[in-house]
Amino acid sequence: MKSIYKILFLIATVVFLHSCDEPAVKDERKERIIKIAVVLTEDSRDRWDRIMDLAKNNIRKVTDINPVFEFYDEESYDMMNLAYDLARDESVACVIGCESEDNTEKLAYQMSRLKNPKPMFTFNTSQEVIRKYARMGFMWGLSESDITQSEVILSQIATDVNNREVALIASDSDYSQTFIDWFAFQASELGLTPLAIRTFDNILEIGAAMKDLSKLGCPIVCVPNSCFEAVEMMKYTDKGYFSHKAFGNRTIDLVKIYGIDKDYIMKGVTMVPNPSSGFQDVYEARYGQIPIFGEAQLYDAIMIASLAYAMSQEFGISLNHAVRDLLAADDLYFGGWTSEGIEMAFEQIVEEHTVPNISGALGKFLFSPDKHTIINYSTYAVQYMSNHRFYQTDYVSRGGGAGSSEHGAWIWNKMFDQDFDYKQEDADIKDYKGTKAVLIATSSGWEDYRHQADVLAYYQYLKKNNFTDDDIILIMADDIANDTHNPYPGQVIRDNALLENLYTDVTIDYRLDEITPNDLKKILLGQKSEKLPKVLNSTDEHNVLIIWSGHGVPGTLLWGENQKTINGRFMSELFKAMYSAGKYRKMFGVIEACYSGSVAMECVGVPKMMLMTATNDKETSKAELYAPMWKTYLTNSFTSAVLTALYQRNIYELSVRDLYSDVFSQTMGSHVTLYNAENFGNVFFNPIGPFFSN
Repeated sequence: MKSIYKILFLIATVVFLHSCDEPAVKDERKERIIKIAVVLTEDSRDRWDRIMDLAKNNIRKVTDINPVFEFYDEESYDMMNLAYDLARDESVACVIGCESEDNTEKLAYQMSRLKNPKPMFTFNTSQEVIRKYARMGFMWGLSESDITQSEVILSQIATDVNNREVALIASDSDYSQTFIDWFAFQASELGLTPLAIRTFDNILEIGAAMKDLSKLGCPIVCVPNSCFEAVEMMKYTDKGYFSHKAFGNRTIDLVKIYGIDKDYIMKGVTMVPNPSSGFQDVYEARYGQIPIFGEAQLYDAIMIASLAYAMSQEFGISLNHAVRDLLAADDLYFGGWTSEGIEMAFEQIVEEHTVPNISGALGKFLFSPDKHTIINYSTYAVQYMSNHRFYQTDYVSRGGGAGSSEHGAWIWNKMFDQDFDYKQEDADIKDYKGTKAVLIATSSGWEDYRHQADVLAYYQYLKKNNFTDDDIILIMADDIANDTHNPYPGQVIRDNALLENLYTDVTIDYRLDEITPNDLKKILLGQKSEKLPKVLNSTDEHNVLIIWSGHGVPGTLLWGENQKTINGRFMSELFKAMYSAGKYRKMFGVIEACYSGSVAMECVGVPKMMLMTATNDKETSKAELYAPMWKTYLTNSFTSAVLTALYQRNIYELSVRDLYSDVFSQTMGSHVTLYNAENFGNVFFNPIGPFFSN
């Protein structure tokens, strides 16, 4: 494969090497300077300088744009202060950075605080940073997130028919969190069984964790945060499959120092320039090395910023607007990263006043149509180390590059939705006299804003569909509407575009810290007392709807600030007691929590009851709609999918199976699951309407 690319680009390489040795040629037009701040690490400064010089020379040779760089070592500054200054420095047109996930977020946060932020280019792969800021129109990510890298690694493991099980070890860091969050989901999608996830706080904990995982005898996805951690992992396994931070310049030296003398030590993936661009071949020919991760992204960021700067001046638009238009072009390929390609693009801008369709070292710039700031195609090389050298064996990408890494990885292969018995017969049930609802948000505090906001969104939906406060028991901490962080005091807003106040005319029956899980049991069983004046007043002729939003860990749902636990056995016994006491005709529960399936699966066997959970038993659920100025997420992906389906569909024509299908396909990053359907009734013919309206 690589030899074919080398042959194809031999001529381009020769031409490029010759042109790069020529002095820059001045254009007749007056020189236009764009000042670009570059915030990366000093460790690789020689590499970054090489790319900045290469890009500058190619751009100046054929345009009147002169990119001028200010370099900042991200490890030598207080990043929050530096980010604040760069965001407000009017002489700086745009910023490129950072390598650290934490520093990237600080830079993005300071940019997001401005009414008109300047463009920020990054090749950081943290999905968390992308999820928070990418939709705001100023951050341009030139690498797919680690959602894709995780998927590519697992795909490589799954190609071996002998591998049906897999484990994960990852540092407890922002970088590794994406792998931790998505590992079980993607493994399941690929037909692998995730056996274990182990995390570590420091390098001293790696040995014990690796020994335990090695006993499983399956491949181990290894996600170190540094070369030192990678080499420590290598000591204990020859079945490790490593993420890109393992393939650093220091790794080989450390392997020699520690005396790790194996023929085969490690295998994994790392992001590389698109082979069709010829960038890597030209780079190797000129510098005698292969480019490290980030060099192709840095080159493309400088090129995009320079061409967009020309567009902004020629067309009278903002620089962000110009970047968006430049990267949204979908005509046939026009020009590439070489000086010749840049010249064609520049001439189209200044002479024809049209937007060119460009490509770069990374290949064609494909961005999601609804989230323009996330590149949706990266190229990975399968790499391995043998005899103290790195080798590349093949180029791979996710799904041929179709869709963005964020959205595509959520729904790229939703083949594992559940099958249900179409011929199932419903058990005899009593006449229907209405529905009673119990809505519970089990977390508190500003950071967990989304759980209470989601429960209030359900509350307002039910009130719009003929529920009265007598029909609803609402349990929540009630500490966000008037929190000092709230930019809209006295309001709870789940969508910062619509600004609908969900706290309007709300009757809260119990504050979370006033009751315990045992009190909840009494409430659901209708056991009224002085402490519990309002309880579930349902009979066996009423449907019961339970909405639950909060945190969970494997086997357990968490309750309140002290995180009291409610396990699957507790819930199962409670629901069986409710049935025996004649508290419901049919009961439907909607549970938003990490690992919620691990609790729901314990409830299988309860008569005439079903639970729809945000996740299966091995997954985390995903927050959604981050509000940077509020420093919190406003909702959860699962809840958004449920409420969207309820508002957009006729709920009396919407079967339980229809609701499940809608929510399953739209929930990001976890497998929505129905538990106990066989004891509930035929999901194809039972409408959801009677549970969500009166």
